[in-house]
Amino acid sequence: MNKTNSIRPNIPVGVFLIAGFYLFGAIVLLVSLFINPVVVSRTIAQVHNLPPVVDAFILPVVICIALLITYGLFTRARWGYLLTLVYLIIFGSVSFWLVSQNIQQPYIGNTTWSVLALLFLVWKWKYFLSQ
Repeated sequence: MNKTNSIRPNIPVGVFLIAGFYLFGAIVLLVSLFINPVVVSRTIAQVHNLPPVVDAFILPVVICIALLITYGLFTRARWGYLLTLVYLIIFGSVSFWLVSQNIQQPYIGNTTWSVLALLFLVWKWKYFLSQ
């Protein structure tokens, strides 16, 4: 029998993993919003190279962006693809700049993630723009 999954269209494994990564990150940040919001907000602001003034609202903003990216990638929406590319370019550029200022593992990992995810999504661009 030929069964098709009508709930989730055929998603490439790499796109599924990238979307899953952002979903997992959003869930972790959502939990940390209730457990230790001050420290996590400062860390998120530091990783995005934002001033400490944004501590109060950066966590909900990043959670919303991660959920939007997840939904956009899972639904194969053009806006989700473009939002992910823009976020990866901005986040990757900031991380690369921070690596050049002081070499620390989180920034190197963030830069590597941004470059690899960006390259993969550019490679799969037809998958999103064929909708």
